[in-house]
Amino acid sequence: MHKNFWPDAMRAVRFGLTAALVGAAVVACGGGDGGGSAPPVLQANPTTPWELMTAGDIAQCLARPAADTNAEKTAQLVERQLAGAGGNANVLTLGDNAYLAGAMLGYTDCYEKTWGRFIAKTFAIPGNHDYENGNSNYYDYFGAKASPDGKRTGYYRIDQSGWTVFALNSNIDATAASAQAQWLKQELATAQPCVAAAWHHARFTSGKDGDNTTMTAMWDILDQAKADVVLQSHLHQYERFAAMTSDGTLSATGGLRSFVVGTGGAITSGFDTVRPGSEKQAQAFGVMRLSLSAGNAKWKFIDVDNAVLDEGAFDCRKKA
Repeated sequence: MHKNFWPDAMRAVRFGLTAALVGAAVVACGGGDGGGSAPPVLQANPTTPWELMTAGDIAQCLARPAADTNAEKTAQLVERQLAGAGGNANVLTLGDNAYLAGAMLGYTDCYEKTWGRFIAKTFAIPGNHDYENGNSNYYDYFGAKASPDGKRTGYYRIDQSGWTVFALNSNIDATAASAQAQWLKQELATAQPCVAAAWHHARFTSGKDGDNTTMTAMWDILDQAKADVVLQSHLHQYERFAAMTSDGTLSATGGLRSFVVGTGGAITSGFDTVRPGSEKQAQAFGVMRLSLSAGNAKWKFIDVDNAVLDEGAFDCRKKA
């Protein structure tokens, strides 16, 4: 955990079961060393939107040099987006950060040489491949960027620019009675006016794997609190969904809008029958750029050739 507290600074990152506070300061630029490093430190009172670059299913080298992979192409895209975003910008991974059955070599030989270049600005979320054959390599590599409280639960919160982003773990118990669900309920009571959640396994998809019910209870908790958007991956494709309740019912007045952004570098997959509620589908390598401001958000899905394949905006739901 970061040791230099600014006692009068706004809370920037609040995480784990301890709900510890980390002092806010300007984001440090440049690289980082992964394991054990402090999490990114956010600006106290930014006057510009918080720019968040996000994707999952990333570092799949398949015996190729990292420089020859699609993860390298998306890493270069992230670098370009960060360069144009100014200091108030971060990266959020959506799981399956590396492959090789969770082996450390997947992180050090593939992720580190691609998306590791901006690890100083990165927040990480685990996927099923990160938890394959245990999860110690994932936490050893990412350190505080994946577990700011050191407890390796894989869930925490980030507060910035009028938003709370809940980084959640779809690889562990997420039922209504789980410790993770109880933590989320508690933390929602002090969330910012706009709320996003992010985890790996997509609740809804038009991909061949079909819908995943692992996070249904978490979806209900977030919807009851009038959260705004969910970010996921697991399917190697991009898909945007209209606001829906946890059972897939379209809702004009409630529900959560959601995105699947499994486009970070692993081999892409196609779509089966387009699911009701799906508003956009793309099979391309790329990243989603979210511009988060007080009361609203804008998004763009950008492919590795810099083409904008999807974009839009929404206002946050009124919480009172």
